Order: sequence, then structure tokens, then C-alpha cells
Amino acid sequence: MDFVPQIIAVRKPASDLLASLENEYCAIGSRFGYVKVQSPLFLMLKRPDSQVGFELQFGSEREFEGSLGLLQKSGSDLCFLITSSKAHSMRLNDIKSLLSRKFQIKEQKFVLVDVENSRSFFVNFEWDKFSSQVGRPDWSRPGPMPAQPLFRSQNGRSKPIYGKRGEHKKQD
Repeated sequence: MDFVPQIIAVRKPASDLLASLENEYCAIGSRFGYVKVQSPLFLMLKRPDSQVGFELQFGSEREFEGSLGLLQKSGSDLCFLITSSKAHSMRLNDIKSLLSRKFQIKEQKFVLVDVENSRSFFVNFEWDKFSSQVGRPDWSRPGPMPAQPLFRSQNGRSKPIYGKRGEHKKQD
């Protein structure tokens, strides 16, 4: 299993939320060669070729904006914003739109995770999807969609309708 799906699969612990999540994320990171690093974020994991930042947020829109700003300024390749649907704060798609509106994330990849039900949104992962599709053989690529007709076909009506504008129409 890959790094990102394992992080997304972590569920909310019953007690001691911050320490438990930090321990679980560090354990997953160590399996992939990451080491915990001191940073202003909730948790930052680093290895020679990449850096991963984690931030937990359960507050208001302003606090979410602050956490997203910290993640963006950290320079991490992969950023996780962890939240909970039971916190009655922002929804994941609202966070995604806030991120797209307020920040220029360039090549950083963001994963927005709900620890209650392991739901997630991926932001800026389009290149990975495209590059995985490029290597597929031609026969397995989806073909172009047929063009939709611009005008409705005339064979839908069997009889012409006669009458001037504003009059009662007759169908013969």
C-alpha cells in the first residue's frame, strides 16, 4: 500500500487525539523512510528526496486559512490537512475551494482528510493522473466522446404544426 492511502486510512483515536495521531503518522512515515523534523506545523516528516507536512484543524474559517498558509509556506511536497466532520467546522469541499481561492500552491500537493470517516480530497494531483494514463496501451485508453448535435433532429415530430405567432396552432 502506498503512503497517502495509509495516512488517509488512519481513524480518529478514542482518547488523546493529538499524541495518538502524531504517533500513528510517524509510524507510517518511518516505514517509508521519513524522519520527524522540528517545524511550526503540527508534524513534519522529511527524507532526502521529499518533505511531508501535517496540520490538524477543527476551528473557524480564519483558522483553516492560517493552517493552509502554514502548510503552503512550509515548502513541503505533500501537505495533509486533517479535520473532523463531527467538529461542525468547514466541509472538505469548502476547504478545497478556500485553498484554490486564497493560495498559489504551484507544485505542492494537498490532501484534505476527514479522520471520522476516512474521506479525502486531493488538490493538485492532476499531473500524477495524467502521467499514469500516458503509459497505458492505446486499446485501453478511453476514446473521444461523440459530439453532441447542435440542433434537435427534425424527425422527432411526425406532423408539421401550422399557425402564426400568437394564434392557436393546428397540427395536421
